[in-house]
Amino acid sequence: MVFRLTFFLLFYICTQDVFASYYDTLPSGVKNFTFRLVQTGDISGSYGSSGNFKGYNINASINADSVKGLDPAVDAFLAGLSADQYAQFNFGSFQGQASSKVTAQAFGAGYGVNDNLTFYAYVPFYSATVDLKVERTQKGRNSIGNGAINIENLPDVNLSLLQSLFVNYYHYQPLGKWQANDFGDTEIGFMYHLNNWKNAGSLLSMGLVAPTGRKDNPDILQDISFGDGQWDAFAEFGGGYHVSAAWSLEDWVRITYQFPYTTKIRLPQSSSFPVTRNEGDAKIKLGNKFQENAQVIYSFSDQLSSTLLYTLDYTQASTFDSSNAIADDILSADTEKVSHSARLSLSYSTISLFKLKKFWLPLTLSLSAQSIFAGKNIPKYQLADFEVRFFF
Repeated sequence: MVFRLTFFLLFYICTQDVFASYYDTLPSGVKNFTFRLVQTGDISGSYGSSGNFKGYNINASINADSVKGLDPAVDAFLAGLSADQYAQFNFGSFQGQASSKVTAQAFGAGYGVNDNLTFYAYVPFYSATVDLKVERTQKGRNSIGNGAINIENLPDVNLSLLQSLFVNYYHYQPLGKWQANDFGDTEIGFMYHLNNWKNAGSLLSMGLVAPTGRKDNPDILQDISFGDGQWDAFAEFGGGYHVSAAWSLEDWVRITYQFPYTTKIRLPQSSSFPVTRNEGDAKIKLGNKFQENAQVIYSFSDQLSSTLLYTLDYTQASTFDSSNAIADDILSADTEKVSHSARLSLSYSTISLFKLKKFWLPLTLSLSAQSIFAGKNIPKYQLADFEVRFFF
């Protein structure tokens, strides 16, 4: 839907040391625990299909069918209308605007099976708030047809009546502020160190993403899903090159296949007003994903470094297969996604000090800021995160 806030924070919590190269894995027998805390800024809209920013909103035109049964005075008025007058009846338009904030904690662990092979897993936990504010944007017509029937004396369509419209007629849960705390999807995989030249190396990663996250609720207009409801399989390949003692360049690509699944969804009949009472089962095949990452690292010392990362995310269009072909076309429209983001990080490590027996615990700390600066059919947001990794 146009209004649906579907937002995924992507945590690629790899088990390699942030100061080591991308292609490094954990030494044999070494374990790793990672904790990451992420806070987004205010998320009030997304990049549309043309790449232009647009806010999250929904526009509702109040016709006769939608308000019938919500107020006795309105029902009595509607009963006296002719068929043409009933069809022309209009109580005005309303618009809902939403913004959201998300806090996420991610927990990851890894184990070095040998010097070239590392197994890892991680799961995020989300706390999200969506604030939906509804306002009237246009009053209804003062009269119907030739003006013989005036609606000025009818009860005004206030926000309470509008709430009844969505709850009692469309059968959605109440509009307004929404909050949830729940887990996201769990990633399980391995990383294999392919080779290690003098100043370069490469890495292969493969794994699965399990649907452990909170799924989208079709009966809540303003909710955020923390998972996409199906299994994924991914493969990632990349490498890096040490230009000098201080500078390094790294690049990697990830391809994700999203398996089809069947679930109950709303089946809209209008792309301009996708709110609907119709429900049904649909087989959904979310688009496969492609991700390209390129980063440059500058090491001030063995303890302190800075990283600038560029990420391109591309997701193919999704397909829907239900009993309603019109709804399938509406739901699949504008599901092809593109995003361009930049991430700047500052990291500190005690690993070299630990090896010299000058610090009691090997760990790394990282502060980062990330922003999506362009895209297509993707939420626009900025986020900041703190990460700590322990090695033992």
